[in-house]
Amino acid sequence: MPSENAKAVARDIIATVRKGEKVNKGKILRKHGYSKSMSEHPNKVTETDSFKAEINPIVKAMEKERQAILAALPTKRKGASYRDLVDAADKLTKNIQLLTGGKTSNEKVSFGWEE
Repeated sequence: MPSENAKAVARDIIATVRKGEKVNKGKILRKHGYSKSMSEHPNKVTETDSFKAEINPIVKAMEKERQAILAALPTKRKGASYRDLVDAADKLTKNIQLLTGGKTSNEKVSFGWEE
């Protein structure tokens, strides 16, 4: 049975991302009636089928746009500057990671040749 609360959380997160604001999943969960303990573990909601059903269409659209931008980088997409394209790809990547529960912070990247 679909959870209307999980769907509402997903819609609220999408709206927050669209505004360019920082997403506080715990706060959004509490706003939609979840307990404090659930808000401290938002993945219990964000991993539900109801949440994913709301998020996936947006993520798919973002991934499609990101791929078009990345493909157009060498030739520039619709007259956009290279800097604007890179910025758009970066923002889309972060928003996709945010919406799907991926890491959004800077992580050390190891190339295998460092000491």
